[in-house]
Amino acid sequence: MFTVTDVLLTAGVKFSVYAGWQPGNVYITEANQLIGSYRDLEAFRASDNNYSGWHVHHVVEDDDLHRLGVSTHAPAYPNQLCVLIPERAHVGRINSILRRENPTRYHATGPELRRAYAEAYAMIGDYCGGGEPSIRKELLSIVYAEFQKLGVS
Repeated sequence: MFTVTDVLLTAGVKFSVYAGWQPGNVYITEANQLIGSYRDLEAFRASDNNYSGWHVHHVVEDDDLHRLGVSTHAPAYPNQLCVLIPERAHVGRINSILRRENPTRYHATGPELRRAYAEAYAMIGDYCGGGEPSIRKELLSIVYAEFQKLGVS
């Protein structure tokens, strides 16, 4: 299994431990995105009223890991790499685009999902002040790194 930091390093995403969270398992990227495992970001979000209403989003959706047939090689759901994003970016953009580009079904291919994630993350906006191109680049690099670690072609 691989960790959040393993994926970030493979993706070439520059990051550091987020000083605003004492347990030290939430990271801030060069584009100002807060990254961590689902479990850690949920705990962080619950502890900071500034993020009330924000969502913890799996950068590669767990459903997609199942569709690719690689879920048994991925970390368990609570340990998967996530990003903290505003609700409107999650529900209104990312999820709607991912489901339009790759409707819920039992199987998907790497190329299909790469296209779907590229489309979804092209619409995320500059939600954290890091610049939309930088945000998109980091997220797609994470998708590609996870696929690489899981042997998805």
